[in-house]
Amino acid sequence: MAALFSPRFVKTHPTSRTGLPVGGFSLVEIVAVMAVIALLLTAGIYALGSTGGQARQVATTTVVGMLEQARTSAITSHCVVVLAVAEPGEYPSNDHRCRLGLFKIHEWPAKPATLDGIPLGHWQSLPVGVIILPGSVSGLRNPRDEPAITIRYLAANQATSGLFFLLAFSPRGSLLWPSGADPLALRIAEGSYRNGQPTPNTRSRSGGIAESHLQIGRITARPYQFDK
Repeated sequence: MAALFSPRFVKTHPTSRTGLPVGGFSLVEIVAVMAVIALLLTAGIYALGSTGGQARQVATTTVVGMLEQARTSAITSHCVVVLAVAEPGEYPSNDHRCRLGLFKIHEWPAKPATLDGIPLGHWQSLPVGVIILPGSVSGLRNPRDEPAITIRYLAANQATSGLFFLLAFSPRGSLLWPSGADPLALRIAEGSYRNGQPTPNTRSRSGGIAESHLQIGRITARPYQFDK
């Protein structure tokens, strides 16, 4: 054993002029570092690629929750409750995000153009990079294609108004507006608002749009997600 610690068996490192050992990397260490860097780059690329899809799924879940809340509130309050879609320009903010709000409507006119509403809670913002698109889905009408309606309400004890796209629920929980007998469909897509208009992102290879679809029935007005 003593022979193992003799000078001829002790591995020494070269030293610099300062007396400190001169460091270096072995081939194994370099390969290991390169493998870690490659793994991190792969994970980063995957995360960047899936961010849009994750934001769209969060937005879809938010819209479903707001629709369910609007329907439940209409039943429990015995009043018409509307889900208002506020696009940039109709909400006092410059973050270019779409927002959803609930309003209680005591008097629903035969032909709604201007409504007096009472806000139910706070506006809910959709994630950045998510829009609500116009256009029918599999023949189903889209509320985004209907004329926007003005709602007058109080915000911070001040009278204000906005022009919104609406879905209205009757006190029975059925879909009241837009009027008609067929179900409706919503398009929730990845994109942005340009010059005030929702503009979807297109996939470079297929040219398609990354979007989710919600169908809302007439009688029970329960939303569910479906593919085109």
